[in-house]
Amino acid sequence: MKLTQLLAATALVLVSASLPAAAQTARIGYVPVEEHPVGQGVNKFAELVAEKTEGRIELQKFGNGTLGNEPQMQSSVQGGIMEIMVGPTSNLVGSIPEYLIFDLPFFFPDFEAVDKVMDGRVGDALFAKLDALNMVGLAYWDNGFRHMTNGVRPINSVDDVAGLNIRVIPNPLFISTFTALGANPVPLPYPELFTALETRAVDAQETPVGLIHSSRFYEVQDHLALTGHVYTPYLLLASKPWFEGLPAEDQALVMEAAHESAVYQRDLSRSNADRLVGLLEEEGMEVTRLSDAEMARMRETVAPVVEEFTETIGAELIQQAREDMGIAN
Repeated sequence: MKLTQLLAATALVLVSASLPAAAQTARIGYVPVEEHPVGQGVNKFAELVAEKTEGRIELQKFGNGTLGNEPQMQSSVQGGIMEIMVGPTSNLVGSIPEYLIFDLPFFFPDFEAVDKVMDGRVGDALFAKLDALNMVGLAYWDNGFRHMTNGVRPINSVDDVAGLNIRVIPNPLFISTFTALGANPVPLPYPELFTALETRAVDAQETPVGLIHSSRFYEVQDHLALTGHVYTPYLLLASKPWFEGLPAEDQALVMEAAHESAVYQRDLSRSNADRLVGLLEEEGMEVTRLSDAEMARMRETVAPVVEEFTETIGAELIQQAREDMGIAN
């Protein structure tokens, strides 16, 4: 090789080594609108990832179900077609029945108890099970406690739930819970819900107030009952091939960003809840709060459902959760 060629080649190597690595893009999908705490959490996560990796990883954000509904996105993440998604734990129960612990009615008394379970040994054990599905659990995000809305009557007692055709997540525990309450559960994917309520294909639905407001259910529902019957978290999930294909340093930084985004998203979601109830009232919804006696009746009515699914979930896992929450048997 001529001297000039050698010098040119050496210079090229030195210049190449000094250049930053090209940015890698990854898609992150979610169903709620951008204004929802999930959308805001995704914005924060993307910002943190870009900052911590110094631009090596750029997240492309797709909200409002652009990349499909949650089961469809989950299949894409499992298949390595899509990199990251946000979705509720309830979509995983068909493959990992232990995730049903988050769908048990009246199992979690408050947010403090929820966090002890999500951020403790139970949450870690459930994340470990995602490996078999070709996914990595990055963080638990807040979805809030679920409440009931309907277009028929106010709910002031267990008896008022009876006979309502209520949309539920396509999940056996939700179906059993509302069957026990005397309602007629109708499993439907979330993107179909507004139309089903508008056309009166179903009378009622049950979601956290964040989704009730952001999905404008107040346009097709008159009554909101603050039952807080189930806490279902969101999961920030990554495709295992994509995540493990990152350098070890970037894996750690993405995980760090996920944990920081969880603190931000949970706080945002929970601090908004009371304000959103007020906004729903302003939009014309009649809000009811069941008496302590009626809430006790509701818990008693669904107690056999908790017992039935304890075997499916695993008595040991449920016991660990209760211990971590400081709740005696």
